[in-house]
Amino acid sequence: MTPSKPSILLELRAVSHEYGNGGSEHERVLQDINLNVAEHDVVALLGPSGCGKSTLVRIMAGLISPSRGELYYRGERQTGVSPGVAMVFQNFALFPWLTVRENILLPIGSLPEAEQKARLDTLLATVGLGAYEHSFPRELSGGMKQRVGIARALIASPEILCMDEPFSALDVLTAETLRNEIGRLLADPNHPLRTMVIVTHNIEEAVFFATRVVVLAAHPGRVEVVVPVDLPYPRDSDSPAFKAIVAGLHATLTRTTMPDTADTTKVVTQKLDGARRRIAPVSLPAVNPGEVLGLLSLVGEDEWDVFQLAERFGKEFTAVVRVVKAAELLGLLETPGQDVRITPLGREILAGSTDRQRDIIREQLKCLKIFELLIRLIGVQPDKQLREEDLLTELQALLPHEKPRPQFRTLLNWGRYAELISYHQRKRLISLYTRRSGRTPASPAPKEQG
Repeated sequence: MTPSKPSILLELRAVSHEYGNGGSEHERVLQDINLNVAEHDVVALLGPSGCGKSTLVRIMAGLISPSRGELYYRGERQTGVSPGVAMVFQNFALFPWLTVRENILLPIGSLPEAEQKARLDTLLATVGLGAYEHSFPRELSGGMKQRVGIARALIASPEILCMDEPFSALDVLTAETLRNEIGRLLADPNHPLRTMVIVTHNIEEAVFFATRVVVLAAHPGRVEVVVPVDLPYPRDSDSPAFKAIVAGLHATLTRTTMPDTADTTKVVTQKLDGARRRIAPVSLPAVNPGEVLGLLSLVGEDEWDVFQLAERFGKEFTAVVRVVKAAELLGLLETPGQDVRITPLGREILAGSTDRQRDIIREQLKCLKIFELLIRLIGVQPDKQLREEDLLTELQALLPHEKPRPQFRTLLNWGRYAELISYHQRKRLISLYTRRSGRTPASPAPKEQG
């Protein structure tokens, strides 16, 4: 007899979402997401920072209404909080004036007292908080607070548990303990927690839990690939099969967040001094010069896998990828496959004085299309001063899928560091930097086009 196909509990149909700032500026964070969650399905949402993972899981829980598209729960369209879905947040979200007991009981306050007590006793034992029933959140460690959050989500016996990076605010040992406990519940065929959606940036965590890993691309967030994970619970992270899936996801994420070649097929036409010029829309990642110089020092003469580099750098993978991409745009690092290694120009930076480092970065910035545009825009102004609002308008047209304000701050940060531009904060005017007398510029660095 053929086993029955699991029922679809939750379904997203062509879901897109935008955030606005109250004015004309809008950012599309999700685009045309089609995804479903079936009974006994554990879906991990994985992808770079800014790809809309947290927004997507909140739409699933009905905490956010999508700008476009539809959410269905058991075949019925939803317009509010999804029935049968509970949420665990990264920052615990406990009420500080309520005890552990009172926080956990909040979702079932309408049930008879005897039923409340039975469920509470079971969950306190499950999450190991029996001795802390009457404690307040301020008396608990981070791991205990997250246990309270998980217990509060489970006490209403939800059909789907949604968790938004539930372990990222915890220390390594506490996070590992909680992962193992959730994994134990998933492995128990008699436990009601059998369906889950988890947002994570940790690849091994995704493989540890998921029956399917949904990899999202960014700007805007969209489904890049869905990877099935057909491994029995409990899962052994040292097994060859587990490691093979992790390695495959490493390669997929690297292609998604750090491609070998930039996409320069799209162009935007800008009006400059009566002529029209085509500019490739390559933005500068929102990192600072200190992060790039620190990464160069860490890489040194070694060749690193980008995931090992993230672990050594002590930052989230996608945060390290931003630094790597900035260094690559400046010609200081190269990234064949998912490896990272220093270039001859990067070595020159490391060996140089502070002034030499600044001079090299200045010349490399001038090679980037976005700085070339900035310099030209300043040059065509009658007083050689560009208004902040005019630059923001240009950035919005040039990079329609990115917020212009963060890109503006990044341009200022790098341009001022490299003594390429000056900024009058009170007047909100940008001009070319006027070099002080007595300092001789170093010879130009080799140009490497961004």
